[in-house]
Parts: sequence; C-alpha cells; structure tokens
Amino acid sequence: MIRMHWLAALALIAASPALARPSQDTPEQVARGAKLGEALVAIKSAKPDEAIAILDPLLADYQKLYAAEKRRIYCAHDLKQSLLYMGKAAAAKQEAIAIDPGWCNALWARGFALIDLQQVDAAVPFLERAVALSPSHPHYLSELGYAYQVQKKWQLSYDMYQRAAAGAALEDEGQRKKSLRRAWFGMGFNLIELGKLDEAEKVLAKCLELTPDDQKVKDELQYVREQRKKAS
Repeated sequence: MIRMHWLAALALIAASPALARPSQDTPEQVARGAKLGEALVAIKSAKPDEAIAILDPLLADYQKLYAAEKRRIYCAHDLKQSLLYMGKAAAAKQEAIAIDPGWCNALWARGFALIDLQQVDAAVPFLERAVALSPSHPHYLSELGYAYQVQKKWQLSYDMYQRAAAGAALEDEGQRKKSLRRAWFGMGFNLIELGKLDEAEKVLAKCLELTPDDQKVKDELQYVREQRKKAS
C-alpha cells in the first residue's frame, strides 16, 4: 500500500488556481491559501496534530462560506475539470458551480494528517467529502483508495483507484504517469487480496511498462506469479 509523498502533496496545492495566481484572488482567498500552505508544511515536518489545528478552523470557514449555496458544488483544479463537472451537471439537469480547489485540498490534507496519526476511520469522511466535491481528481481518489485499503475494504479501494486511473486522463503527461502508477499499483494490490491473480498480473504488468525500473512493482508481480504457481 502506497501513499502520496508530501512533495506530491505540495505540488497539488501549488497547481491550484487560487495559489498559482494570487494577484487574481481576493484577500480572503489569499489568507485561506496561506493557512493551507502552513498546514502542508506541518504535515511535511511530521506534525500532523499541528496541521489539524490549522485545518479545522479553515474547514469551518469553507463550510460557512458555502452554507447557503443551493447549487451543486464542485472543486475544479483547472479548466478541464471545470468543463467536465459543469458538463455532468448539465447532463443531469442540475444547477452547479465550480469553485477553486482550496476546500477540497483542505479536506484532503485533514484526512492525510489523520492517516499519519493512524486514525484511518476518522480520516475517511474527510476524504469522501473531497471526492464528492471533486469526483474525478486522482489525488483524492487514490488517498481514499488507500484508506479503504487499510480498512481491508478491497473492492471499495479498487473502485477508487480505478476512478483515479480514469481521472488521470485529464492530467498533463508528467502528472498522469505518477497518478497512473499509484492507481494501477493500488488496483493490483486489491486484486491480489480479492484472489483475482490473473487480473492483478495484467494491471501490474501495465504498471511496470509505465515505470520499468520500479522495484516495488517488480516485487508485487513476482509475488503474484509465485502465488499462481502454488495454486496450480
């Protein structure tokens, strides 16, 4: 089971429109972005309790900010996601709004910090909320997939990783590769636990094609092949 490294977490935040273009943001957005940055630094410094202390009032601010919003709320990290979510809403004949990803990033960070504290059950609702607000974002989906994996909810975990792999199609090439590696490896792990060794081998083989020097993928593939020999 693999979690996203904190460097990838910081990259996720840095790529957010609200932080990438502060000159276009309101003072309130800039302040919320700064608090989120502080929380991520605390996570990086192995201080999840400190991160949570920063994130709780930030999440309360977001909840208050959108409490009266009647439209379906989506967090969009870029124009592609915004168009995707607005298209889904239109197809469902829903009124919707795409907001900057700050709220979702804070929810994800809260869940991440709780997992660092070995409080996976407490982390899941925050990650589920992030996924509900941004249902095609690979980072949130994979982190929720990891949490379900820790809970040994293999099928639920597989489903989240599968959605993460699908969501990676919207990302640029460099980030897409990272997202697919994590998603496919997670899918392979779950398929092993579900006893679907043939399917696990196929998805892990795809993963190895993507990252040929990845020893963890090689080890997992070897494990699958050994288990198949034992079963034959």
